[in-house]
Amino acid sequence: MDALEFHLTSLERRVRILTGVCVALGIVLVVAVALPIARGASTPDRLRVRSLSVVDSQGNERVLIAAPLPNPVSGGKESPRRSPAYGIQFNDKNGNEFGGITIADDGALVHCFDWVQGEATCMFAMPSGEAGFEVNAAQGKTRGQLLLSPNGEVSLMLKDAEERTRMQFRVSADGKSSTQVPTTK
Repeated sequence: MDALEFHLTSLERRVRILTGVCVALGIVLVVAVALPIARGASTPDRLRVRSLSVVDSQGNERVLIAAPLPNPVSGGKESPRRSPAYGIQFNDKNGNEFGGITIADDGALVHCFDWVQGEATCMFAMPSGEAGFEVNAAQGKTRGQLLLSPNGEVSLMLKDAEERTRMQFRVSADGKSSTQVPTTK
């Protein structure tokens, strides 16, 4: 019986050693496969998302890049866009839109910064062929406008607080220029 016990103990020891070797080989195999994959992992060349939101420390959405952008909110009230728009929207801490850079389905390209009451400055290129830049008072009234019309005429208009044109400079596509200073009443 002693020889049988000796062989049984010897076999049990060999099984434990073999089990340990198999576990160690398994770990080495996992590391050998996983390490090169982890080292070879690279930053993707392209990230495809429909929306990317940048939030402040309180979780408020401050910058939104989206396709399409949601309708703008101003003073807590939502307004419809002229056409679905895609691009970047800047928001204040309350979620009101304070500007953005967009391209709309109708072809309008617009870049604006806003006051609380409305647009402050806007640069635009419209599908009609009109392009320009506007400066607006805090009350939303246009005070200045540089405009290129579809026919190639460029004009600069300066307006008073009531949006009455006080001075206008024009240059036609063929180079003819004019200046208008409306009479005040």
